This record gives sequence, structure tokens and C-alpha cells, in this order.
Amino acid sequence: MAKVCWIISVLAILCGGCRTADSAKVEHSTRPQRVEVLKEELRNVVRPPQGTPESDSGINLAAAEVIDPGNEVKAAASTLSLSQSISLGLAQNPDLIALRQTENVSSAVLGVAQTYPFNPFIQVQATPYQNSKLDDHGTTYHYVLLMQTIQLAHQQQFREEGAVSTLNSTRWNILQAELQNVAQTERLYFNVLYLRGILELANASDQNNQQLLRTLEKQLEAGQATAADVAIVRVDARSTKQQVRLAKANHETALRDFKRQLGISPDDPINIDGDLRTFNWTIPSLGIMGMDTESDSGQRINVIASRAAARPDVMAAHSDIDAARAAMGLATASKTPDIQIGPYYQRTADGMSYLGFRGHMDLPVINSGRPLEQQRIAEYNQRVMGWQQLQRRAELEAQAAWERFEVAHSAVAEDATDGETDLPKELESLERQFLAGEVDVVRVVQARASIIQNQRVRLDLLNEVAQSAANLTAATAIPLEELLGQQK
Repeated sequence: MAKVCWIISVLAILCGGCRTADSAKVEHSTRPQRVEVLKEELRNVVRPPQGTPESDSGINLAAAEVIDPGNEVKAAASTLSLSQSISLGLAQNPDLIALRQTENVSSAVLGVAQTYPFNPFIQVQATPYQNSKLDDHGTTYHYVLLMQTIQLAHQQQFREEGAVSTLNSTRWNILQAELQNVAQTERLYFNVLYLRGILELANASDQNNQQLLRTLEKQLEAGQATAADVAIVRVDARSTKQQVRLAKANHETALRDFKRQLGISPDDPINIDGDLRTFNWTIPSLGIMGMDTESDSGQRINVIASRAAARPDVMAAHSDIDAARAAMGLATASKTPDIQIGPYYQRTADGMSYLGFRGHMDLPVINSGRPLEQQRIAEYNQRVMGWQQLQRRAELEAQAAWERFEVAHSAVAEDATDGETDLPKELESLERQFLAGEVDVVRVVQARASIIQNQRVRLDLLNEVAQSAANLTAATAIPLEELLGQQK
């Protein structure tokens, strides 16, 4: 009996360790070299522009933890530059922090897929009272059955491949979210600078209107101005007061949106460092040797299309194709029935012993597995079509973003106002002419409106090129530092 138990134990160990042939573990760290190169390029995109320490980049694809934005960002939290804002947004944005946790889930799914799903089972039966008699001292009928499920069509391999593809898709989606976070932070940062410039213009206009109104009121008392002139300036002064209130409300709203993007409390005071007029925008060479701004547009379109094809959301869709292909392979492999096999030992009441094997398998007569396979094939075709259309859409978005940036850059370059004029001094000169009797108040008001409109158009152009640059980063993953030259 001891010998029989020893034989069964050995067979149990052998069966329990069985796995599908050629289903070695698919390590999730083993990915194509092209994927790693693309991810390294995209890390450069979500890395803040120059001037931010490497530790401030906040990029960690295994980002289950909250990323520390670095001591420099924390110390200068009250005054934020563009690079510090990007770092802080990557580190503290609530949506990103929550999304990064999905990588842990996908890694756990991979661990489940790498674990063989079937345990061996043992069945024991004994009937000591089968032939119960007072004078019967025969052997008790009993048997021991040990079974293990074995998959014959490499199902384990397909499960692991599907889990690896899902993990890659999750990582690409996280990287896409980080890229969009960088672009959104840039948009909101530039919007705050733009609205702050509008507020400065409104304040300057209001101050000059108030000063002109006081001057006219004194002249009216001295009999040197008419009541009509005072009424005109007074109406204009009220209008500029309203413009200041509106500009201030818009600026505060933009600042709140910016704080929300960075995960900062609305009550925390911050100061945005920078000025739209100091950014020097340039057309990038796109990394092609010998290519300048006058190069053939067709070649540039191809480069932009290739950048769009390597966008994280497009790569995530490609990983979804791999996952669908693995699911399709698993459905095909499942058409081959699993077998259950193991050693069997029996001893009858009359003392006879039986030692052998017992097997079990389904007969694929009613359900052959073909319907599930057809479903997986349809899902695979759907994923392929989705990837193709997403890539096409990404190319169109990238081309549109590039053309928008080129148009905005050309408009700024063609602007005749190279240097920024000082609005208060401009109006002060007009006031001196008015006091000297060289111009009337209507001309002063018209000139002031013309100067303000000119400054407003200049700000609009600078804001458009800044917003188009952020949009280009989101559409093509071109780093902002490639679009910026030295600051003025």
C-alpha cells in the first residue's frame, strides 16, 4: 500500500506541473525595439522645455505612484514658468494620477494570464459497509483518482500574448493622456498670459481715460472745453471701466482653469511667469538633414504623417489589434477540447488491485467553438479598421495643426509692429497735443481707440501662434522646444 501511495504521489507531481507545450511565459518587458524607440521619443515630448531639471519631467510609465515634481517646482510654486507648469501638471493632475493606476491592473491581469488556470484534483471513495457481515474481515472497497486538465492547442500562450498586448495598450493610453495633459497645460498657460495682456491694455486705457476726463473737467470749469467734449470722454471712461471688469473676470476664470489643470487649490495664490511678447516662435526642421523652411512641402507632409502614425493613441489602437489577434487565436485553439487525464488506483472488496490511467474529454458535437471564433474574427477586423481610420484621422489632424501653426507664424512674422510701443506714453503724447490745442478731443479718442485696437490685434496674433503651437504638440507630439527659439 505504501508503494502504491508513493507511485500516486509521483504521478501527482508530474501531472500538477503539466503545462501546454511551447507556452513559455511571455515577459511583458520584452517588447519590439521599435515600440521602445517610439516611447523614448514621446518621453521627450512630455518632458518640459529646457530649463527644467530632469527630475521634473514627471514621466514614469510604471506610474502607479504619485510623481514628485521636484523641489525646484515646489519651492517656486507661487511663481510658475511654462516648464514648471508642465512638470506640475504631469505630477498633480487628478485625472493622470487616477489613470496611472490602470497599469497596475493590467500588470495584474498579465500575472493571471501567466498562471496556469487548472489545478489537479483528487477523488477518493471508500465503501467499508458495502458487504457488511459480522464475521466478514475482507478488504474495504476503495479507489483513488488524480486528474489534471491539459490544454493541447497552446491556449496558455494566446492568453499571455493577449495580456501583454493589453498592458502595452494601457501604457500607450497613459502616455497619450500625458501628451494631452502637456498640450492642455500649454494652452491654459498661454491663455492666462493672453488674458493678462488684455487686462493690462484695459487698465492702461482706463487710466488714460480717467486722466483725460479729469483734465477736461478742469478745462470745462475754466471755460476752455465744451460740455459735449466732457460727455464724450465720460461715456468712453465708463466703457473702459466695464472693459476692465470684464477683462479681470476673464483673467480670473482662466487662472482658475489653469489651477485645476495643475491640481492646485483655487484658493492657493500663484503668479504666472512669462509674457506672450517674449516668445520667439520658429518653424521646426522636423529632424530632417538639409531641410529648411523652404523645402518641398510634400516631404514635410510625409514626415508629419509619420509623426502622427507614431502618436500614442494610434499605437494603443495597434496594441488593441494584437490583443484581438490573441483573442482570435485563443478562440481557434479552444476548438480543440481539453483533456483530463491522471492515474487511477482501485482495490475491490475481494482483494483485487487495479492501477492505471483514466482520461476524459468533451466531444465537440453540439458546440464546435466556431461561433465564438467567428465573433473573435469580427472583433479583430473591427480593431484593424478602427486603427486604420484612427491613423488617417491623426494624419489629418496633424496636417491641419501644422498648417494652422504656419499661417499663424507667418502672420506674426509679417506684422509691421516689431517692437512693442508703450501705450501710456503714446496717449500722453496725444494729450499734450490736445492741451496745446493742436487736436480736439474727438481725435484723441479716435487715436486712443486705434492704438488699443492695434495692441489688441498684436496680442491676438501672438495668442493664436501660441495656441496653434500647443495644438501642434497634441496632434504630432512635436516638443514645444522645437517650436521655440531664443526668447526676446
